[in-house]
Amino acid sequence: MSTHLMTLDTVNIAISKLEKLDPDDEFAYENAMIAFLTIKGIPVIIDILGPSTTVVRSRTHTKDEIQFNKVSEIFIAPQEVVKSFARCNRPFQSKLYSSETREISYLEIADDWTKNINPGDTVYVTISKWEIQNPLKIVIITSPDKHLRVSDFDKHYGKGFDETIQQYDPETKAGAIVLYRFLFEKFRRHAKKDQKTYIITTAYCNLALYLSNEKADAIIYPSVPAKEMGLNFAFNKAVSTYDIFKLISVSRNEMLATLSDDNKMDFSELNIIHAKSFNTTTDEIIW
Repeated sequence: MSTHLMTLDTVNIAISKLEKLDPDDEFAYENAMIAFLTIKGIPVIIDILGPSTTVVRSRTHTKDEIQFNKVSEIFIAPQEVVKSFARCNRPFQSKLYSSETREISYLEIADDWTKNINPGDTVYVTISKWEIQNPLKIVIITSPDKHLRVSDFDKHYGKGFDETIQQYDPETKAGAIVLYRFLFEKFRRHAKKDQKTYIITTAYCNLALYLSNEKADAIIYPSVPAKEMGLNFAFNKAVSTYDIFKLISVSRNEMLATLSDDNKMDFSELNIIHAKSFNTTTDEIIW
């Protein structure tokens, strides 16, 4: 952690400014960045994501797309197509989002599937699995409150957080606890329609990734749709290359939309096909 000059007062003042943000203000993102910078030493917890770690990415097809034929279509999105804030990116900033498992990946995008479909419709989604080749530095966001550490992720990193802040003076320790309590709440909140939360989390992510002494490569955080029982990743564009991410498999799922007893949309697998081959050098996927 880096905590130079952080105090409880600077943290509380920054949080007050962040809570008062108007997401419709044209300078909302800039104001969020400035608020975090007033803390004068943003605390960042960093760990190493080891080589051989696998992650998965999903991309939904539009109705007129039968399959993706290029590897680039299922990898990091071109920055020009990123038009809105998400958990860790601002508009026109591309991050390589991925998940721990196929199930988590699907849960992350299932809300988008329901927007323009009806029960009985089919959804097509391509899932790719990637193996990380080099160790990467990842930023951790966890809770300072033991009773809120529900996931294995938070139980593990919560212990590290406790051990770390015991080394601080009382003022710095109090500031770190309040800041992480605020961040934890924002990162564990459903925010698909909450522009303000996404502005805040993105501002923190970009500052943590850019300003941390170790120059971190990614953010890791439990999945909200999966009720924190799985992990998501957001990798910086600089490390999102085929040298670091090795493509292991590509498959296309056909999913059937049905209405559950509680009037919610459910999806069940009708069919899955696997790519015969793929080549990142030639940018080809052969089905």
